[in-house]
Formats: sequence, C-alpha cells, structure tokens
Amino acid sequence: MQDNQVKHNIFIYILIGGCFIAIASSFYFFYYKKSYDFIVETSCNSETETCFFRECINIDDCPPNNYSYYSEYTLGARDFRTCGEEEDCTLACKTGLINCTKTECTDDDINDGICVEPIKDDSQI
Repeated sequence: MQDNQVKHNIFIYILIGGCFIAIASSFYFFYYKKSYDFIVETSCNSETETCFFRECINIDDCPPNNYSYYSEYTLGARDFRTCGEEEDCTLACKTGLINCTKTECTDDDINDGICVEPIKDDSQI
C-alpha cells in the first residue's frame, strides 16, 4: 500500500509541476515578452487606394468602427501601446512611427468582392 501511495504522490507532483510550467510560460510570452500580433483596421479612401470592403447595412455585421472600406495592418503587441488613445493606429502606421505590415489585397480578393480597387478615370489615361 505504501508503494501505491508514493506513485500517486509522484503523479500529483508531476501534474502540479506541469501546470506551473504552462502558467509560467504563458505569462512570459503573453505578458512580459508580448510575442503576438494585433490586426488593426484603419480607414481607407476607396477613390484613391485599394481597400477591403464589407457591407455595414446590418449593424450586427460590422465592428464598432463601422468602416465599410478599410485597410488592415498587422503590428506587434509591444507596439500597440504606442498608438495611445487612437486604438486603430492609423496615424502611427501610415507615418511609420511603429512597424506595421499592411495586408495587401490579392486578385482573388478583388474578384470575390472582398476588396475594391479605385475607379480609373478615362481622362487620366
């Protein structure tokens, strides 16, 4: 019976140790190191640049920013606090204050209606 009790205690210690390691590594990567990315949406002028598009007819289908035409940027969690009060980071990304990577529209996105290109004026050709 003593041998069975020792095996049970070793299992409990391994289980507790594994939980502690999981919590400690999560704390390190997500709180201290902040090694994850945010995807932010910024306003986009569909007359001058290629933009992502979504219909905001139904209020439940749109996020709180209510952007129908928007650009997407990916930035690191460490840089997000640089945006300050401006949660969409528009100014910080467009001026290069922080390192943002713009998500570009592909030809498939344009064909599927996810992205829209600016209308080309024939007088400018």
